[in-house]
Amino acid sequence: MKGGRLSIAARGYIAGVSLAAVLASVIFWQAKGTAIGPVSFLLITGLGMLAHAYPIRGFRHQAYQVTLPLIVLAAALFSTPQLVAFIVLIHLAEQARLRRRLHIQWFNACNYLLSALIAAASYHRAALLTDGSLGQVTAALAAGCTFIMLNRLLLAGVLWLARGLSPAASGLLQPELLATDLVIAWIAGPMLVLTLGAGPWMILVTAGPLLLARPALTVLLARHQEPIPARQRSAA
Repeated sequence: MKGGRLSIAARGYIAGVSLAAVLASVIFWQAKGTAIGPVSFLLITGLGMLAHAYPIRGFRHQAYQVTLPLIVLAAALFSTPQLVAFIVLIHLAEQARLRRRLHIQWFNACNYLLSALIAAASYHRAALLTDGSLGQVTAALAAGCTFIMLNRLLLAGVLWLARGLSPAASGLLQPELLATDLVIAWIAGPMLVLTLGAGPWMILVTAGPLLLARPALTVLLARHQEPIPARQRSAA
């Protein structure tokens, strides 16, 4: 990207991801799905908008959110129209606060939408393998892992084409950061089981660990950006 202009390859990549997100939305929209009640939809979406509007700034222009368990809940419980609305609303909330460049926010929304739709398909497929709470937790973990990997791979592609950052240089696939995302995604399983068993207000209780995940991730990213000599001095 020179002078703020995207290369032809980067523009083509964004167009391809956008088209894939639209096509996936149309395909899943035609499938029969049960919409969740308005109270649960508003609670999950409201928490998702709040979490997404306050990202944690990482290195090399990256941003991290603790929205992941709520995305997994949405993928598991929402109909396709509700899931599309959820993804749009959380990015509108982020855009209203941070004012990102429109092409960046557009790509982020399409990336999240495509990843969430595939994660929803992964959840419903995995949920057929085992009944009961164990099946729900297993399916939620499958959806979380699917979302994390697809989202990171799509983002790595656009960073490579738009900013010349290889997947290794971008840090998106570094084990410690992937592990952090997986730990956050792990929360989605208990959230899902307790919400289904005790009602939608349990979402507020089970979202509590996300309050701890945010400062923990902030510290991890801050330490990761320290030069190696500074880390060695602090360890000594």
